[in-house]
Amino acid sequence: MNLRKILLLAALFILAGSATVAHTCLMAQEPPISKSDRIFEDPDIIPMFTGGSGEMNRFIFNTLKYPTEAVERNAQGLVVYTFVVEKDGTLSNFNIIHRADSLLNKEALRILEAMPPWRPARHRGEIVRAETYVPMYFRLNKNAIAASKASKTTVTRNYAKTDRSIMENNDIYTIVDKMPQYSYGESGLGAFISHNIRYPREARQEGIEGRILCSFIVGADGSISNIEVVEGLDPSLDSEAVRVLGLMPKWIPGENGGEKVNVKCLLPIDFTIDEDPIPPFTKSE
Repeated sequence: MNLRKILLLAALFILAGSATVAHTCLMAQEPPISKSDRIFEDPDIIPMFTGGSGEMNRFIFNTLKYPTEAVERNAQGLVVYTFVVEKDGTLSNFNIIHRADSLLNKEALRILEAMPPWRPARHRGEIVRAETYVPMYFRLNKNAIAASKASKTTVTRNYAKTDRSIMENNDIYTIVDKMPQYSYGESGLGAFISHNIRYPREARQEGIEGRILCSFIVGADGSISNIEVVEGLDPSLDSEAVRVLGLMPKWIPGENGGEKVNVKCLLPIDFTIDEDPIPPFTKSE
């Protein structure tokens, strides 16, 4: 049996900014390689699979070998790895931040380790090391494999506007010809989040800061659903991130082959305290 013909894998959406405009002109010479070993999270130009996301999608599809045991168990799910793109484009420092079935975790890592060198990141005109992440959503084709009717216990996560029918009855993509967009652009999305965030008092008192990675589905009608904390930080901050994303208005939906489709997206939210932590309240004697 050729498993590739019966399996649907939608993979790979890296929501870390856009670098398309920066590559529309030819450079007279290669930029210098930085002497620093610092790993950048937000370089001026992010690292990219050589040939772009379309080529990466084809590479993954051609490399994927859905584990037979995972098929038999009807194992599916999202796997997310972070890694460092070195100055020569090779990948290193793999770290899993969202797990699915153990066999799927291993297959995702195998695919990443088999990738050819990427185009490295650039910062201030130099080639640098940079960290990025790749989500892979493993999904079995319902028309080829009978889905189990038995109920199964799942891990409880933070969700908002959950619509299980979307996950069960529709194809969910993570990379498409035209990715979903917030109606007012990236700057508008940042402004929306900043305006609506209410920093939890306890977290601010304790000086808890950091980045939370969330996922959500942008439906074919632009609606937002199935919001999940993929990589959390603190329960109160995780809940606040989900709450704010649940307030988002409809996006411009993604398209694949000229048709509007459901797309699973990842979005990092940074919590930063811009002032001294609030001292805890204590009664005066």
